[in-house]
Amino acid sequence: MKKVIAFVLVALFTVSGVFAQASWRSTRHSIYAGFGGNLAETDICPYDGHKIPWKTFNGTTLQFGYENRFAERFSLRGNLLLSMLKGFDTDSPLKWTYDKTDNKNGRHLAFRSWVMDINVMVNYYFLKMKEITPESTFGQKWAGYLTVGFGGALYNPQSPMYSNGHKIWVNTRQLRSEGRFYRTAAWTLPVGLGFKYQASKKFYVGFELTQHILLGSKGKGNDYLDGMSSFGFGKDMPKGTAGQVQKAVRGNVTGGKYGDQYTTATINFGYTFAPCMAKQVARPKYLN
Repeated sequence: MKKVIAFVLVALFTVSGVFAQASWRSTRHSIYAGFGGNLAETDICPYDGHKIPWKTFNGTTLQFGYENRFAERFSLRGNLLLSMLKGFDTDSPLKWTYDKTDNKNGRHLAFRSWVMDINVMVNYYFLKMKEITPESTFGQKWAGYLTVGFGGALYNPQSPMYSNGHKIWVNTRQLRSEGRFYRTAAWTLPVGLGFKYQASKKFYVGFELTQHILLGSKGKGNDYLDGMSSFGFGKDMPKGTAGQVQKAVRGNVTGGKYGDQYTTATINFGYTFAPCMAKQVARPKYLN
């Protein structure tokens, strides 16, 4: 895991250094904000193998950021994501978690968690952004990029409890889920793909799909985004309500087999307040 982090940091500084001398020629500043959805890939609502749990695409994400193009095909940006992640065993295709027909007494777990994810990211434009003119065609107004970065996330998973027929969301960490107080912060490695449509010289509309991998210690992924780890993925999970499950698994921590991660899909609206290419200074006539 340390090697992965070191590689990302070296890549960021290397790319910045290579293009530093030419950054003034292609500097472009922009701010953006957007909204969209997310899906949680955690131990709650599991899927066989590594299939994507599309049924968990039920969360909300807000995105804000600043971007600085320091080269024709590269830019550096600061990115903030605020997401509400959700997961329900009732959405899982695996009947051993819960099935209203064949397994009504399954574990039937659920979670929700606010996540604040702050990243520094580098964009590589495989479709370059161009100067927009009245003669620009529809195809010339598109730009596409790959993005990778490094950052940190704060989260706080909650589990539903029932009291007198009322559902109450309780911080799972305070319940000592699986017999421990786990961390509610993690390093993150976002990797994604995006497109922009330049509506004018100043405004653009973009779409970005990003996977956020949570990094843990000792080379393992962080596995507590949903508040469950050791027994969260497997048929040996004790049955019962969330409270009964958490009580049953205390003192039986073996470590999660899979790290948690989540994917966001956002539509962004950006405003550019500097030209794509720096204006050249005219030579005095007496020097011509």
